[in-house]
Formats: sequence, structure tokens, C-alpha cells
Amino acid sequence: MISVLSTTNRYIIQPNLIDMHNKSLEWLSATALWKRELGFFQKLLDQATVRVPAEQKQQVGHFQSLITYYGGELVDTLRSKLREHENTLASMLQTSSERDTQYFKEHGGIMDELESFQNAFVGFKHQFYEFVEKAMHNG
Repeated sequence: MISVLSTTNRYIIQPNLIDMHNKSLEWLSATALWKRELGFFQKLLDQATVRVPAEQKQQVGHFQSLITYYGGELVDTLRSKLREHENTLASMLQTSSERDTQYFKEHGGIMDELESFQNAFVGFKHQFYEFVEKAMHNG
């Protein structure tokens, strides 16, 4: 079922692998940015905490928990999955072996997981910025 291109001696499916590789690299870059943003958010939260009235301290704890979870566990886990995924891809491209159909299923799952996190992270950022803006006006 897989055809060989006579001009390159490569499988037809390889352009799909290259696209997957490029998408994975984009997500790896996004995870690096998320880590930097979370470090910045921690600094903002530290500054805002001293200005927050006592009745809003629970929100501080909520944001602190999310920053800790996202930055200390979730983003690292996603990044690790991406790196493993990329190692499998590199091996497939190096050996010109495209028989590992599990890779394609895995790719879709990882991409869905990253998109879900990205959507949640955007929501978190909106809430966080709103909270920090209000806290900074209290000071």
C-alpha cells in the first residue's frame, strides 16, 4: 500500500512525518515559553499577594496552586512526551521505517493534549491578569 517515489527513493508518507516533526517543534517552543511565562506569573503573584485584601487570599492560593502545578509538573510532562515523540520520529526517519503506525496515533493524542492545555492556559492567564490588575490597584 505504501508507494515509493522513484525520484527520491523515499516513502510517500514521509512528508506527513516532516509535518508532524515541524508541529512537534512548534509545541516544544511553546512549552519553553509557557515555562518562562509561569516564572513571570510567580513574580507577579508574589508582588500582588502583599496588596490583596484578606478576603481574597483564597484566590492567591488558587493561582499559586495552578502556577505550581503547571510549572512544576504539567508543562514538564508535556515537554517530556514531546521529546520522546520526537526521538521516535527521528528513528523512523533515519531508518526510513514507517511501519510504526502507533506513532501516528500517539501524535494525534499528544497534539490534542497540548491544544487542551493551551486552551486551559489561555483561560488561566485571563483570570490571572484580571486578579493581578485588581490587586495592583488596591496598593
